[in-house]
Amino acid sequence: MTNVYGSTNDDTIRAAADQIDDAASDLKTQAKRSAKDAKKAAVAASGAIAEAATTLARDTRVLVEDKVGKARATAEVQYDRLKKEARIRAKEADVLVHERPYAALTAAALAGFLIGHLISSNKANVVYLRDDR
Repeated sequence: MTNVYGSTNDDTIRAAADQIDDAASDLKTQAKRSAKDAKKAAVAASGAIAEAATTLARDTRVLVEDKVGKARATAEVQYDRLKKEARIRAKEADVLVHERPYAALTAAALAGFLIGHLISSNKANVVYLRDDR
């Protein structure tokens, strides 16, 4: 059967199917090309992200090392100051012990008693008496 244009329905259907196949093939090619482009963009972006992360880690390390260096220098100064002060106090205590030995002995005994009492105060101080009758 011939249509108004002078071609058969089968020819028209085949032509339409061929056009659809060609369009589908073109779409498939474009989709593959777009996927490759997206993959390249993703690889480039991941490289940029990795570079940014590396730079951030390097900068953070430099900042932390700087802060640690400053803290170490301050700690060394404080340590030296406290060491000198401890030596001065030890000399003063030595002089005091030699001048007043009984006062030093009493202070040491009192300190020992207080420390012992504080340590043992957490335990129950219960004395059980047994009747021996």
